[in-house]
Amino acid sequence: MITQHATRNTQHATRNTQHATRNTQHATRNTQLSCKQFFCYLSLAALAATAGPGIATAQQSDDSLEEITVTGSRIKRSGVTSPTPVTIIGAEDISLSGALSLGDYLTEIPALGSTFTTANSNRFIGTVGGSFLDLRRLGTARTLVLVDGRRHIASGPGTARVDINTIPTDLVERVEVITGGASAIYGADAVTGVVNFVMKDSYEGLTARAQYGRVGEGGHYGYFGSVTGGGSFGGERGNAVVSIEYASQNQYDQDERDYYNARWRRVNNPDNKSADDGIPDRIYVDNAGLYIYSFGGRFSVGGTPYIFEPDGSFRPQNLGTDYGSASCRDCDSIASVDWGIILPEMKRLSFVGNVTYELMNNITAFLETKYVNSQATGAGSASFDIGSRGLAVIQRDNAYLSSQLGALMDANNVTSIRLARINNDLGLRGEDNERGTYRIVTGLKGDFYEGWNWEASYTYGRTSRSLVALNNRVNSRFSAAVDAVRNAAGEIVCRSSLSEGDAGYDEKYANNPLLDGCAPLDIMGEGRASAEAIDWVMADVTRRDVLTQHVVSAYVTGDLFDMPVGAVQFAGGVEYRKESSRQKPAELDQMGLTFGNALATVEGDYNVREIFGELTVPVLVNQPFAEALSIDAAIRYADYSTTGGSTSWKLGSSWQPVEDIRFRGTYAESVRAPNIGELFAPLGQNFYSGYDPCYDKEIASISDPTARATRIRNCEATGVVDPANRTQTDTSSIPGQQGGNPKLDPEKSTSWTVGAVLTPSFVGGLNLLVDYWNIDIADSISLIPVKDIKDRCVDDSNGVNNIYCTLTTRGGAESNYRYTNLIRTPQNIAAQKASGVDFEVNYNHDQLFRADDRLSVGLTGTYLINLDLFPYQEDPENKDEEAGELGDPTWLMNLNTVYSMGDWTFSHTLRFIDTMYIRENAEKETAPEYQSPAYTGTKFYSDLQIRYNLGRTNMETYVGVDNLFAANPGGYLTGLGGDSGLYDPRGRFFYGGVVVKF
Repeated sequence: MITQHATRNTQHATRNTQHATRNTQHATRNTQLSCKQFFCYLSLAALAATAGPGIATAQQSDDSLEEITVTGSRIKRSGVTSPTPVTIIGAEDISLSGALSLGDYLTEIPALGSTFTTANSNRFIGTVGGSFLDLRRLGTARTLVLVDGRRHIASGPGTARVDINTIPTDLVERVEVITGGASAIYGADAVTGVVNFVMKDSYEGLTARAQYGRVGEGGHYGYFGSVTGGGSFGGERGNAVVSIEYASQNQYDQDERDYYNARWRRVNNPDNKSADDGIPDRIYVDNAGLYIYSFGGRFSVGGTPYIFEPDGSFRPQNLGTDYGSASCRDCDSIASVDWGIILPEMKRLSFVGNVTYELMNNITAFLETKYVNSQATGAGSASFDIGSRGLAVIQRDNAYLSSQLGALMDANNVTSIRLARINNDLGLRGEDNERGTYRIVTGLKGDFYEGWNWEASYTYGRTSRSLVALNNRVNSRFSAAVDAVRNAAGEIVCRSSLSEGDAGYDEKYANNPLLDGCAPLDIMGEGRASAEAIDWVMADVTRRDVLTQHVVSAYVTGDLFDMPVGAVQFAGGVEYRKESSRQKPAELDQMGLTFGNALATVEGDYNVREIFGELTVPVLVNQPFAEALSIDAAIRYADYSTTGGSTSWKLGSSWQPVEDIRFRGTYAESVRAPNIGELFAPLGQNFYSGYDPCYDKEIASISDPTARATRIRNCEATGVVDPANRTQTDTSSIPGQQGGNPKLDPEKSTSWTVGAVLTPSFVGGLNLLVDYWNIDIADSISLIPVKDIKDRCVDDSNGVNNIYCTLTTRGGAESNYRYTNLIRTPQNIAAQKASGVDFEVNYNHDQLFRADDRLSVGLTGTYLINLDLFPYQEDPENKDEEAGELGDPTWLMNLNTVYSMGDWTFSHTLRFIDTMYIRENAEKETAPEYQSPAYTGTKFYSDLQIRYNLGRTNMETYVGVDNLFAANPGGYLTGLGGDSGLYDPRGRFFYGGVVVKF
């Protein structure tokens, strides 16, 4: 997969050169290329083979190599090699994967996390169908995505993250991944690294591709089609290319797979007797679920739980084997498989039109245009009601109440019942997310004065999004519709429709125009609601978002002056960028009248002016123990309209003591400016846990007398009377607010790498690469956990004059001094540290069994040493050690094998995921018996593809299968979470396609 195509080309070209006298066919082929073409191809191949820009092969002189530019530097290079490791994924690697989603394919690279994939994108509002890259699992906001080295418009309001699905697949020439130390070259947001998509800049001919695939279990399918054509014009001075792509997949439901239908659930282990008895506290059982809800409605009378049947009758609930904590087996229960999806429905159409034209000698104009329309529809659980805040209240005089239920209520002196219900029959909540992405890049480029190059460009980007929240319940209408009674004529109506003086009239419904036209709703039994009532209670509400980006950039690069050991190279330039974002929720959402929280309009903008420079200085060449030694330096100053000035810089070195080995290293300081959402989001409604540290049990649980006295004193200072004897009677959620913080500062990070590249001359075709990396992020922007806000307010030995207490408000004695408001805004309080080792081994061999065959084998992997999250950077002892936990395996490896023989190509990818601890690492000691299994177990995924070139017909066909052995997620996980997303949830997937070239 990674670097294989370019590595094969390297070995192939090198062998052609070394063995021209022995292999007439290869020598003849070489002579058909111009000298310039040949060395250009050789330089590109050597670059990828070493995963670092611009390595020259030992057989070629530096001055004969065509110069190229690769991510990690704006300086064009030939023999001088960048100290920064870069991983290259070629166009052939992508085609051999058969991936419908470029983003999903890239998340299988060990350095990239699976935080957002197509499968787990349904977790948050507005992200369904999105694919966002997350280098080192340190946050999508810290990974900068570029196209041809330029910024790309973001795909979500208030953020800088780019949906990779907006990048056309068939025009990608290669993808370059640089991890760490890139802010000095490309600016903010590159704290953990850069992923740069290099597109084809010229095209000759016409290529059409079609692909179809479907899962081995269920009815999920996906297809892809593209047409790309281009050619030269104006006497070869210009080139134009047009590409159209369309991709689609249908929704894949969980109940279509046996794995999910098994209904695995973690429950309390009935065999467990004590905390340290060697028996797991919790185990997994199948055919299990939650019994606190019901699709038809669950209620309790006289201590007995009942559920409604679809015909409106009711019966005692079957709890089967009750494991406590609302879990049961072989019982009346619900599980996520009853409504959950594996993959959302998606459609994507992209149109690209690019033109280059040589205006005069050494000056070329270029224009790049793109429009991508993507639509994704995802479904989640329906609206639900439970507990004291639930709205499914049935009064004794409800018109739909059966005589049997009325008799039961009367016998128990009950005037109303409150249903615990998941309202599947009213429609699943979901979202229809349609994005339109426009991008235009135009500019001039050229060269002057003995090899100096320049470029000036303007980029405009715009993302418009229509986000329709499907089946969003209007709460006040639901309450009114459920409260159904009979009027004087004996008709069933909503109580809110009665007039003052009518029997059963309730003034709480008076003067509310939103309740006009109320249609009564029967929820005592699944499927009993009328279509009219559903239409009146449920609403599809639309949120509209718009993002715009303007970037003006110019730079020059060339040789400053010559030294005896080579030229000092320079690149420098300026850039101006303006970003704006506006997110406008529907009016019902803004008023807080729907099932979710109240949403506010979020809008803001900022601009930044930047100047940057970069140097490469050769130190030694062709000396004993110094075949080549160079030093690289880069600096960038940015002036933000929001946070002021900041500086990023980088220093690196590359040392090649002998022909077969090169050492490299970098040190960099980078920044990430806060995004629009973090800065400008107004305070919006939210609800938090009912936990309160100023209750008797919480205070009594503090063993240290001094700490206990501090909490009592501080609780009293916040207004709580006698907290040590205050009994908690209400555990319901706390109303609060959450929004942005305009006083945020940029995050700061330091990163360094050190590594080696081995190309042993005694083993032709073998390359070994290893790099140690280390990233340390300070002043990380983070939301304070709600529990910490509460605890840190009252546990501060200096009293309550702290930032945490300013975020909470309490009521008086009438509310038992409960919290009445709690505010969460992002703060520069956290830190993150990560380190690991990346490695690659590539081997290429021609003529293994016959004259026209070729074998390429590549092993790519990452060993994660540590990934530590510090919620409070001033408290380094309080850290969350993520390495080895679910989502962050210690070892990740991909083994890619490609064998070509004549017109046939066979490729196989074996992906290895190390076992992971399913809980928190800290619990290995504090709760070693918490659950079984505690680990996921190792996982292997095997992907296979076979391609056949039909010779002179210019047609190539291919078939493949992903997840050949239908491996399921480990540890009874779903594969649909942010951490478990690195597992494949869809099972075996078959596909086939055809490519035709004219």
